[in-house]
Amino acid sequence: MAEAGFKITLIACKGRVSGPCEVQVVTLPEMGSRIRRMLVRSYLAYRSARNILADVYHFHDPELLPYGLLLKVRTGARVVYDSHECYPEDIRTKEWLPVWLRGAVSWAFKLLEDFVSRRLDLVVAATPHIEERFKGIARSTLTINNYPRLKEFDGAAGDLFGVRDGVCYVGSISIVRGFMPFLDSLDKVPQDVAAYVAGPFSGPEVERLARQHRNWSRVTYFGTVARDEVAKIYNRSFAGIVNFLPAPNHLFSQPNKLFEYMAAGIPVICSNFDLWRDIVDVGGCGICVDPASADEIAEAINRLLFDVGLREKMAFQGRTAITTKFSWEFEAEKLVDAYRALCEQA
Repeated sequence: MAEAGFKITLIACKGRVSGPCEVQVVTLPEMGSRIRRMLVRSYLAYRSARNILADVYHFHDPELLPYGLLLKVRTGARVVYDSHECYPEDIRTKEWLPVWLRGAVSWAFKLLEDFVSRRLDLVVAATPHIEERFKGIARSTLTINNYPRLKEFDGAAGDLFGVRDGVCYVGSISIVRGFMPFLDSLDKVPQDVAAYVAGPFSGPEVERLARQHRNWSRVTYFGTVARDEVAKIYNRSFAGIVNFLPAPNHLFSQPNKLFEYMAAGIPVICSNFDLWRDIVDVGGCGICVDPASADEIAEAINRLLFDVGLREKMAFQGRTAITTKFSWEFEAEKLVDAYRALCEQA
């Protein structure tokens, strides 16, 4: 948006922006507990936003829904809700919520989300499936796919067939995202194949289970890293893992890591959901597996490890698909046009 000439302020935790265009950053304080992050930091974000007196406010954290409505009522500005997940479905798989409570929280959140989104100016959805949820509820909807920016991974993709000695798993580390079957699969993968892992643990119990796993010693764990470090991890990998388990919110998701792997010239090993098959099988850029099957994951890793010709072909086809269809550059034009329309209405 800044590159398109808009004056942008980012309100975020540890906000940091690099690039040719100036973006003002308002950094929010760290909070210890999840409750404090959801309640206290949300209010601080609202207070900072209101002080800016913007023409358009754009938020994506679901806990900011009440404050998005307050901004609309108290400032008269255009307000955009950016939904990255189908949250009523997602809540039903949250590991930090007791199982018996998830249904009630999901129902209550849907009521709140419906009430607020009806009164805002635009709902931006990260996938067509999420946009479908808001049609007939929100005043206006738009899908902006979370595809990668080509230039972020030019360095990794520039040497597609160099020394790549491992497989990578990048993103949130959780049970529902299939991390444990990935660790199990290493039993049947040669010992000299590295396992590169980056991202936050979804909770202390998941971290405990992962670190106590028999194959954790084979993992090179980078923690949560900056974008340039992510590209370096991709540059060391001959395959990327994204094996979400078949939770309702996953079947129609389009995880950005799937497309980042392709942009970096890495064959993908991913869940065999119909939507993902349409991307990966049709594009010839990876192998779809049962995400809960350690045997299928290991078989895919070994196939790519030993068949260099297949690996090179999939790497090339994945990169080609990104440059011709799945890049952020195409989506950015839609977002800029939407903002200009909103500003004309202001």
